[in-house]
Amino acid sequence: MRKHFPFFIFCIFLVGSCSTVDSNQETLEVKEVIPMKYAKGLSMYTTNEGTVVTITNPQTQELLDHFLVTSQKKSQMESVKVLSSPFNSILAYSSTYISFVSALDEVSKITGVTYSQGISNTQIKQQLASRQTTDVGSDQSPDKEIIVSLNPDLAMIYPSNGNHDWFNSFSIPTITNVEYLEINPLAQAEWIKLYGVLFEKEQLADSLFQQIEANYLSEIFSLSDSQKPVVLCGELYDDVWTLPGGKSFTSKLIEDAGGRYFLETDTTAGSRKLDFETILSKDSILDHWLLLTYNSQPITFSYLKENKPRYSYLSVFSPEKISVCNTATSSYFETGIIEPHVLLREIKWLIHNLEPKDSLKYFKKIH
Repeated sequence: MRKHFPFFIFCIFLVGSCSTVDSNQETLEVKEVIPMKYAKGLSMYTTNEGTVVTITNPQTQELLDHFLVTSQKKSQMESVKVLSSPFNSILAYSSTYISFVSALDEVSKITGVTYSQGISNTQIKQQLASRQTTDVGSDQSPDKEIIVSLNPDLAMIYPSNGNHDWFNSFSIPTITNVEYLEINPLAQAEWIKLYGVLFEKEQLADSLFQQIEANYLSEIFSLSDSQKPVVLCGELYDDVWTLPGGKSFTSKLIEDAGGRYFLETDTTAGSRKLDFETILSKDSILDHWLLLTYNSQPITFSYLKENKPRYSYLSVFSPEKISVCNTATSSYFETGIIEPHVLLREIKWLIHNLEPKDSLKYFKKIH
């Protein structure tokens, strides 16, 4: 049913605008649905005017954005938001957007970013230094004056950081991106097809995704349940253990890596908070701990032992059973979205104690 959703919307808009369409105008025609194999929050189809994009929450199917990307001066689809291409000046609210844009070699068009301190992309850093790109502040409370002065052709935002109606007041077009709500790693990566439409590089985007998919599928490690190591995630923070839910991006990676996630029966897609006693009560089944954390200090075993003494109660708390990804120094949240195959390969090597075939980019064995 979801595959045909864009046509339903198309029919509504077409019927609603029939009376205003001049008989001499070219008839609006649907040409092709752009197939989505994994993404549940993104639907696109092409017309003779451009590409119609529908963005929904992939977990609830709530409609979040609907627009036409076109290079034509006037559209017959008067009831839908029209985004006029090409886009030569883009405001990127998230570093994940930078990775998609970078994959298509269009980083020079990013003129505004939020929280530049957390960005790892080398070209963006150079553009910031040369003032080709401007830091507009926090995504939670950006400097609106700077954004207005930039006058971007397009602002790429996400819905969890406040109201964005003010963009309309200054005629700044927006796209609401929610690729981070996709549970399947390949579903997140498939959003590169949206960027292919924005930059008129559809074939390149499709080719890149096909390569990501092939690489990811080749890394999947299938084992019987009895052979799968049980993997703990998360960390103790303010006496509460915070970890991904059982239906999350992380749990899917662990599953495809041939492991069993500690909370595999949980149905939460977001994060969970548990007391330490709950973790301790399941200690006997744990085989490995993937520690994803943010810390300005290097994460070593002695550092954890000294600063989080309660960890010592866990049998999994030993150097050979812990792998760490410190997002203060790793681009996990920025580039992992287009390298799910790399994340999968590293997790597979680490939880099965396999010899790495090359250097690790995201996760490291703790020492």
